[in-house]
Amino acid sequence: MKTNCWNRKHRSHRAGEAGQATLFILLALGMFLVGALCFAFDLSNMWFHRQAAQTAADAACAAGAMDILVDAQGGGTGNQGFILGTNFSCTTVSTGSVCKYAAKNGYDSNNAAPGNLVSVSFPTTAANGAPPGVPIPPAALAGAFPFIRVDVVDHVQTFFLGLLSGSISKDVRAFSTCGVALVKSPIPIVILNPKVSGALGGNGTPTIRILGGAAQSIEVNSDSSTAVSWPGKLDLSRGGPNFTGSDLGTYGGPSTPTGTFLPGTTGAWRYPSSPISDPFAQVPAPAVPPIPLVPIPGLTAANSSGCATSASIQAGTCKVTYLTHGCPDPSAIIPSNGCQLFTEGYYPSGITVKNDVGIFDPGLYYLNGGLGLLANSLVRPGTGTGSGSQGTIFYLTGSTQTCSGQTGLVCVGANSGKAGIDPYTTSGVQCAGGPAPDSRLSLPATLSGNVLLAPCTGTYGDPLGQYRGILFFADRSSANGGGWGGGGGFLLAGSMYFHQCNAAGTGTGCGAPPTDYNQTFQLQGSSGSASYVLGEIVADQMGGGGTPDVNMALNPNAAYNILKASIFQ
Repeated sequence: MKTNCWNRKHRSHRAGEAGQATLFILLALGMFLVGALCFAFDLSNMWFHRQAAQTAADAACAAGAMDILVDAQGGGTGNQGFILGTNFSCTTVSTGSVCKYAAKNGYDSNNAAPGNLVSVSFPTTAANGAPPGVPIPPAALAGAFPFIRVDVVDHVQTFFLGLLSGSISKDVRAFSTCGVALVKSPIPIVILNPKVSGALGGNGTPTIRILGGAAQSIEVNSDSSTAVSWPGKLDLSRGGPNFTGSDLGTYGGPSTPTGTFLPGTTGAWRYPSSPISDPFAQVPAPAVPPIPLVPIPGLTAANSSGCATSASIQAGTCKVTYLTHGCPDPSAIIPSNGCQLFTEGYYPSGITVKNDVGIFDPGLYYLNGGLGLLANSLVRPGTGTGSGSQGTIFYLTGSTQTCSGQTGLVCVGANSGKAGIDPYTTSGVQCAGGPAPDSRLSLPATLSGNVLLAPCTGTYGDPLGQYRGILFFADRSSANGGGWGGGGGFLLAGSMYFHQCNAAGTGTGCGAPPTDYNQTFQLQGSSGSASYVLGEIVADQMGGGGTPDVNMALNPNAAYNILKASIFQ
């Protein structure tokens, strides 16, 4: 009996201890769960601030990159409150565009605890923060500081983590690196003047129709609210990679289309649109070449006249008969009535074609006096070997020509396009070894009127030799532009480049208007049944007059580079 009583007491003591342990375990688990919830609250709050800080860094960085791009294009923004290359924090420089965009996203750089600090730097190499793997563009294009980095430090208030660290805030960091990089130019029409009203404008009812190419077909860099005032039709309804429509971008405005704007189902009027740099900025102007040579053998007394010297070719008195060097005039049955034959080289007084047919063998034509196609003129590619580049590049400098009231380094009279000439077989547009033009361009099999083809190879052709390069290259030190008119159709296979930049090649960039950016390219005249520009028009300004109807198509593998503002990391 005693033994049983002792046993009952012993069991009662152990049961009491078991109850206390359970309570202790429950209390400990409860405290752990509450602590875990508290730490989770702090950590979630920090994660939220990390995302917000990254958004602010990206927005501020993108604003800085846009300033770098606009400045590189001669926009004269004054860097929007900061000096390129001088690091700063938004605590001391709060008026800069970078700081304003950070503040719009809730980061005013008060550097309090809690609070935040926004810092800006300009890395120049990968070692000091430049984006890895991004080639540094030439200083002549982008300046000495093509990249900008924005660092955001958010001093986030903590509630429970501070119990461990002894601090009421915890730093959360984010950064973004932006800037400008070189990318291939995919846009048929680029208007470079960063300031002028009516940079893309004119009178009459001109029509430009873009076929194929990239998603954007036109870019106007001017910051004027009336940068675009095109009076006629801009038909982009068959532009773009799928021929379903493409965009027009304008940096300054207007915000809605002018004239008749047809964007198709996938195009749009984009405002504001980032400026695009000169895609030919890295292409050097040619040196003055030797005088033209007489293409011997091949010319005889039976098929040519007045071709004995270089001076005769320069003067345009070298005449060849029908089919000689590609002369397309069936009436040229005797040499004295033949086509004017030109060969590559230096022309001290330019070239003027009037009441005649001019044919141009492949090569560089350095025209100190421009190119004028006057009354009853017509020009075609020559079939001679020439430079072997398969086309012509006309470098235009010196005095201007005047054609039917139109003046420029290249001009075409209203009645250019001589009748009774063999039509041109447009399969000749294709470079040897290159692809044929896209069938969706609806290029006719033959075409009457003026035809000029840019080189396929060489400095001014395509690096791969598959596409036409630059056809007209105006002297960058000249304020004189050019234009193309005429009463009939034409085919210009190559790009037109009319950009004034007196400092080109010095590494200092272009001056601000009106010092630079004064070359205008005009498309004007009567409507042509089949007029084509297979390439780009890059000009400071572009105008239209009369009722020309011009189809433009882009080289799908453009080999020329432009600057583009981007977020890199």
